[in-house]
Amino acid sequence: MNALVGLKVSIVSAKPQTTRDRVFGILSTDEYQIVFVDMPGVIVPNDKLNETLISRVEESLADVDILYHLVDATDKNETNSKMEELLQRTKSAHKFLVVNKIDLAPNAWTKKDCTPMGYDDVIRISALRKTGLDELITKTVQCLEPGPLFYDPEQLTDRDERFIASEIVREKVFENLSDELPYAVHTETEVFEERETSKDFIRVVIYVERDTQKGIVIGHKGEMLKKIGLDARKEIEMVIDRPCFLELWVKVRPNWRKNDFDLNNFGYKRSKKKKKR
Repeated sequence: MNALVGLKVSIVSAKPQTTRDRVFGILSTDEYQIVFVDMPGVIVPNDKLNETLISRVEESLADVDILYHLVDATDKNETNSKMEELLQRTKSAHKFLVVNKIDLAPNAWTKKDCTPMGYDDVIRISALRKTGLDELITKTVQCLEPGPLFYDPEQLTDRDERFIASEIVREKVFENLSDELPYAVHTETEVFEERETSKDFIRVVIYVERDTQKGIVIGHKGEMLKKIGLDARKEIEMVIDRPCFLELWVKVRPNWRKNDFDLNNFGYKRSKKKKKR
């Protein structure tokens, strides 16, 4: 989505399940406007957080005109059962199998792979090299119905700078820390002050589940937290296009991924299913 829109509006990492929130990316030209919805990756959920994320995917699929099933050309794993279920339930939308990273695996996934899941087409791309994106856009536009603009043509995302700042910090946690620890992290922008005479001031809180995790995030003599902050600040400045001072705090919220109260406070409130009449 970042490659299509031309700006980093959604974080990325080599680890699965990096995306947690639905993020809109908006591509506008004189001829069309496409609103992309970046959704969490589909897995078989094993805790309340992932159950909430999957419920968000299910809600989003009800409103889309086109579904991109994005797969990694280098990933040899088969589609999980939850993804198969959602693909089979999504019958009204056009479905494209979009194979990314073909620069690393040129022969992975071919037209024959579109038959089992009922894809309308297989489109092979490299987001990094910008390969295949024009074809993807062309075929997308062909499937869209005419309608009014939903957003100002100058707008690139529905998310504000506060959200993007906290997400970039979380991205750097994913990049700098290994194993399962990043999945226990939630980030929130506590302060975002735009200052005319000096650098913007941003404070982001990094929540973890245990004291031992807090120590790992901070690192020996604060070196890890300093590294995360430096990497994040550089990228935040690129996105907001102005200098900023970034302050990071690490706080413990025990077992927040399993606590309904904390999940609601962190914005992962699961919508209630409508009762059937």
